[in-house]
Amino acid sequence: MVWDWTLVSAIATVIGVFGGLVSLGFLIIGVRRNAAAVEGSTVQALMIFEKDVYALLMANADCFVRGCGDLAQLTDVDRFRFDRLVNAQMSLFYSAFAQFSQKLMDDEVWDAYRSAMHEDLAQPGFLASWQAMENNYPASFRRMISGT
Repeated sequence: MVWDWTLVSAIATVIGVFGGLVSLGFLIIGVRRNAAAVEGSTVQALMIFEKDVYALLMANADCFVRGCGDLAQLTDVDRFRFDRLVNAQMSLFYSAFAQFSQKLMDDEVWDAYRSAMHEDLAQPGFLASWQAMENNYPASFRRMISGT
């Protein structure tokens, strides 16, 4: 039996290309699964952070509610506490923004955080406290808030 090495080489090349395509398909599936796992971990970490921030807000609800309405209603100690509460809340929103900017969370999750942030910023005391500290946050976050 005489082997046609050109034919054998062509068949081996076709099999190699097919094998490469199958490998590429498995790689794409793996990358997609990994991306979904990273997004899930990101959202889970934000939920833990959110739970901690909300526990802090609940523990200081009287101060937070009064400060959101009118900073003049706060004593110096309450104002210090209120500013830290606003900072904790804005740090949560910044963390969500940073994760969204890195494409580690989908639009729907970010939209929920952004909506909650704008609700807080609609409160006069919260807004005034934020404006006093906003330069402590990255410019990209401040631009997103101001809408520019």
